[in-house]
Amino acid sequence: MALPSFHLNELSDEDVTVSCEAQPEELGLLPEEAVVRGPLSLTLTVGASGKLIHVHGAMDGTFVRECVRCLREYEERIHLPFSGRYRMPDPPTVRRSRAKTEQEPDDADVMETLDEDEETYACSGERVEPAEMLREHIILATPFQPLCDENCRGLCPVCGRDRNQAACGCVEPAPMSPFAVLQQRWKKPGGNRGE
Repeated sequence: MALPSFHLNELSDEDVTVSCEAQPEELGLLPEEAVVRGPLSLTLTVGASGKLIHVHGAMDGTFVRECVRCLREYEERIHLPFSGRYRMPDPPTVRRSRAKTEQEPDDADVMETLDEDEETYACSGERVEPAEMLREHIILATPFQPLCDENCRGLCPVCGRDRNQAACGCVEPAPMSPFAVLQQRWKKPGGNRGE
C-alpha cells in the first residue's frame, strides 16, 4: 500500500490507524537530504479534534550514511517516531449580522491551546497529506556528523589510507600553532620588538 492521504470527511474524534509502505520518492526526499535503501514501513494514527487533525506514528527503514571520518558508506536501521498536526482550512467567509456567541471559539483561542513544540501543517485542499511532515522528520533525524562506528579511526591525513583496515605507519606532522608566523617574524634579523 502506498502512502495514504486522508479526506477531512473521513476523519472524526475516533482515531484511525493505517499501516503501509512508502517509497522515498513519495516523500519528496532528495538524495542530498537522505538516502533510503528500500521502502519505509509506516504506521500512522490520525484523528480530528476541533479544527486540528493530529497525526502520529513511527516509521522504520534502512538509511545509507557516509561516515565523516573514513568516508565509507554504511547502512543504519532506523525506528523514527513522528507527530504533527494539521489545521483544517477555514470555511468560506460569510457575513453574519448576529454577534459571535460564547460557544464559538475564536481562532486566537484555538492557537493558544497548541503545543509550541509541535509543527502545524496546512491541509492540501480538503485532504491531509503526510508526505511533507514525514520528510521533515527524516531530515531532522539525520545526524550532522554520521559515524560508521564510535571507534572509527578515519583516514590517515598523510597518505589517505583507511586506518580501520590497516595501520599505515605514517608519522603525522605536529599541528601548527596559529602563532607560528609571528614566531618566525620574531626570530628574523631586524624583527624589532618595538616595531
